[in-house]
Parts: sequence; structure tokens; C-alpha cells
Amino acid sequence: MQNETVKKPLIGSDNNALIALLSINLVVYALIGFLKVVYYLNSVPLEQFYTQIMQPSILPISFFELFHQPWTLLTYYWVHDGFWVLLTNMIWLTAFGVLLQEQNANKHIFPIYFYAGITAGLAYLFMGATLPIMGAQVGVMALAMAVVGFAPQYRLLKNVGGGIPVWILTLVYLIIQAFSIQPASFALIASYLVAASTGTLYVMLLSKGTDIGKWMHQLLHLLNNSLAPKK
Repeated sequence: MQNETVKKPLIGSDNNALIALLSINLVVYALIGFLKVVYYLNSVPLEQFYTQIMQPSILPISFFELFHQPWTLLTYYWVHDGFWVLLTNMIWLTAFGVLLQEQNANKHIFPIYFYAGITAGLAYLFMGATLPIMGAQVGVMALAMAVVGFAPQYRLLKNVGGGIPVWILTLVYLIIQAFSIQPASFALIASYLVAASTGTLYVMLLSKGTDIGKWMHQLLHLLNNSLAPKK
């Protein structure tokens, strides 16, 4: 599937997709936290903060509302409103991201995360959303499934009893997510399943020679070249 012989990118390199994803999530969280403090110091009601800052950033509950703020389909999976939710998501994102990088799939991390956010968001609205949603869970879930698709025989901790199959790590993650869904609405469950299927489908298409993330690779390459200092 992977014909590249690209080595695992360094932490500080421009092409490290995992670090890019972590950075965006952390910067967005810090920015929202800063704005929340500003509202508080100016004695602005917390409800106003959620109306003016959070609501325009997270996925609404209907296609009608989405029509008025379509950008939320691209922003909701970068937004977190709780430190522990953010921390948990970033730990799992790091775990699956590192595993994908070890399979020379670094450049596919961002497209998988991106497509999962879009498909899961649309599925959530289509299945009858009841509450706005946010968070990186759908993207991480797609990456978890992609890891199994890229390296189904890969084993963790190989020195311990022959190693632990990577699919067990993915299964543990899925079980944890299943118990953490609150409220466990049909729409939310469906969005998670669609996100997981997106990660699997991405790898399946790639194995058949179809790279649906190619345009992103080219765009990011173009941006890197345009922003690089001229010699």
C-alpha cells in the first residue's frame, strides 16, 4: 500500500502532520479560554460568551442552522470546552498519529481527520441531532480505524509476550468512547460509526490506488513552498 520510503518526520519538521493537528487543537482551546477570561473580567454573562463565541464554532442541530453558519462543519472538531476532554483526545490522537507515522502514513493523518469531521458532522445532522457537538473524537476515531487498516498485523510492546495486536488498542479506544457518549443519542452513535467507517474507507481506497487526500498533500506542499524564506 505504501510505496514511499519516507522516514518518520521529526517533531519540529514542517511536514509533521501529527504536531500540526495537536497544535491547532491546543491553540484553538487556548484562544477560546482567553476569550472566556476576557468576557469574565468584563462582567459579561457566561451565556453571552456561549452565544457569541461557542455557538458559531460548534456544529448546530439542523441543516437549516448549518446553512446560516456552514463554516461550523469545518470548525466543530477543533473546539473543546473542557480540559479533560481535550487532554484525553490529544493523548489518543498522539497514540494513533505516532502509529500511523511509523507506517509511513504521516501525510494521510490530516486528510483522514478532515474527512471524518465532515462525514460525521453530516451524519449527525441527517440522523436527527438533538444537541450541538464539538471535539476531536470523530477525527481520532477515524485515525484509530486507519491504523488497523494500514497495519493489521502490527504489534505493540513486542518484548511482552510477543506483543499486543494494534487492533486491541483500537478496540479499547472504541469501548471507552462507547461508554463516554453522553447522551447516547442515535444521531451521535451514527456519527461515530460514520467517522470510523471513513477511516477504514480511506485506507481501502488507498490500497486500490485512489488517494482522496492527494489534493491536500499538494495544497500543503504549495503553502509550505510559498511561506518558505526565499534564498
